[in-house]
Amino acid sequence: MPSAKYTVHVDRAAYDKMYSHVRFLAQVSVPAAQRLEDMFSAALESLEENPCGYPRYEPQGEISAELHAKLFSKRYRVVFEIRGDAVYVYDIQDCRQDIDKRLV
Repeated sequence: MPSAKYTVHVDRAAYDKMYSHVRFLAQVSVPAAQRLEDMFSAALESLEENPCGYPRYEPQGEISAELHAKLFSKRYRVVFEIRGDAVYVYDIQDCRQDIDKRLV
Protein backbone atom coordinates (compact mmCIF):
# COMPACT_ATOMS: atom_id res chain seq x y z
CA MET A 1 0.00 0.00 0.00
CA PRO A 2 1.58 3.33 -1.06
CA SER A 3 2.10 5.93 1.64
CA ALA A 4 0.30 9.25 1.49
CA LYS A 5 2.25 12.02 -0.17
CA TYR A 6 2.56 15.54 1.09
CA THR A 7 2.01 18.50 -1.20
CA VAL A 8 5.09 20.73 -1.28
CA HIS A 9 4.62 24.49 -1.74
CA VAL A 10 7.76 26.56 -2.35
CA ASP A 11 7.71 30.26 -1.48
CA ARG A 12 8.54 32.32 -4.56
CA ALA A 13 11.44 34.10 -2.82
CA ALA A 14 12.95 30.74 -1.76
CA TYR A 15 12.60 29.39 -5.29
CA ASP A 16 14.19 32.52 -6.77
CA LYS A 17 17.05 32.37 -4.27
CA MET A 18 17.89 28.79 -5.20
CA TYR A 19 17.79 29.47 -8.91
CA SER A 20 19.99 32.54 -8.54
CA HIS A 21 22.61 30.13 -7.13
CA VAL A 22 22.07 27.79 -10.09
CA ARG A 23 22.41 30.64 -12.61
CA PHE A 24 25.57 31.92 -10.92
CA LEU A 25 27.11 28.45 -10.88
CA ALA A 26 26.23 27.98 -14.56
CA GLN A 27 28.58 30.84 -15.41
CA VAL A 28 31.43 28.68 -14.08
CA SER A 29 30.22 25.15 -14.84
CA VAL A 30 27.01 24.14 -16.57
CA PRO A 31 27.30 20.49 -15.43
CA ALA A 32 27.75 21.62 -11.80
CA ALA A 33 24.73 23.91 -12.11
CA GLN A 34 22.67 21.02 -13.50
CA ARG A 35 23.75 18.79 -10.59
CA LEU A 36 22.72 21.49 -8.09
CA GLU A 37 19.35 21.88 -9.78
CA ASP A 38 18.87 18.09 -9.73
CA MET A 39 19.77 17.95 -6.02
CA PHE A 40 17.32 20.77 -5.29
CA SER A 41 14.55 18.89 -7.10
CA ALA A 42 15.43 15.67 -5.26
CA ALA A 43 15.34 17.50 -1.91
CA LEU A 44 11.84 18.80 -2.65
CA GLU A 45 10.69 15.36 -3.80
CA SER A 46 11.96 13.80 -0.57
CA LEU A 47 9.72 16.23 1.36
CA GLU A 48 6.72 14.72 -0.42
CA GLU A 49 7.45 11.34 1.17
CA ASN A 50 8.52 11.98 4.76
CA PRO A 51 9.02 15.59 5.87
CA CYS A 52 8.63 14.58 9.52
CA GLY A 53 11.91 12.68 9.34
CA TYR A 54 14.00 15.86 9.28
CA PRO A 55 15.18 17.68 12.41
CA ARG A 56 13.62 20.79 13.85
CA TYR A 57 15.21 24.07 12.92
CA GLU A 58 15.58 26.77 15.55
CA PRO A 59 16.31 30.21 14.05
CA GLN A 60 17.72 32.97 16.22
CA GLY A 61 14.62 35.14 15.93
CA GLU A 62 11.12 34.41 17.18
CA ILE A 63 8.98 32.64 14.59
CA SER A 64 5.56 31.27 15.43
CA ALA A 65 5.96 28.05 13.46
CA GLU A 66 7.56 24.68 14.03
CA LEU A 67 10.24 24.69 11.37
CA HIS A 68 12.29 21.79 10.07
CA ALA A 69 15.39 21.70 7.90
CA LYS A 70 16.83 19.37 5.29
CA LEU A 71 20.42 19.65 4.09
CA PHE A 72 21.29 18.91 0.48
CA SER A 73 24.29 19.29 -1.80
CA LYS A 74 26.57 19.50 1.27
CA ARG A 75 25.96 23.23 1.76
CA TYR A 76 22.31 24.14 1.22
CA ARG A 77 19.42 23.92 3.65
CA VAL A 78 15.70 23.81 2.91
CA VAL A 79 13.71 25.39 5.77
CA PHE A 80 10.09 24.28 5.89
CA GLU A 81 6.95 23.87 7.96
CA ILE A 82 4.56 20.92 7.94
CA ARG A 83 0.86 21.73 8.16
CA GLY A 84 -1.51 18.82 7.76
CA ASP A 85 -0.69 17.09 4.49
CA ALA A 86 1.23 20.07 3.10
CA VAL A 87 4.84 21.21 3.37
CA TYR A 88 5.62 24.91 3.04
CA VAL A 89 9.19 25.73 2.03
CA TYR A 90 10.05 29.19 3.34
CA ASP A 91 13.75 29.48 2.67
CA ILE A 92 16.68 27.95 0.83
CA GLN A 93 19.88 28.81 2.64
CA ASP A 94 23.52 28.65 1.68
CA CYS A 95 25.01 27.35 4.93
CA ARG A 96 28.28 29.15 4.26
CA GLN A 97 26.54 32.49 4.87
CA ASP A 98 25.07 34.21 7.94
CA ILE A 99 21.55 33.00 7.32
CA ASP A 100 19.44 33.59 10.41
CA LYS A 101 19.34 37.34 9.77
CA ARG A 102 17.48 36.72 6.52
CA LEU A 103 15.10 33.94 7.55
CA VAL A 104 11.45 34.53 6.77
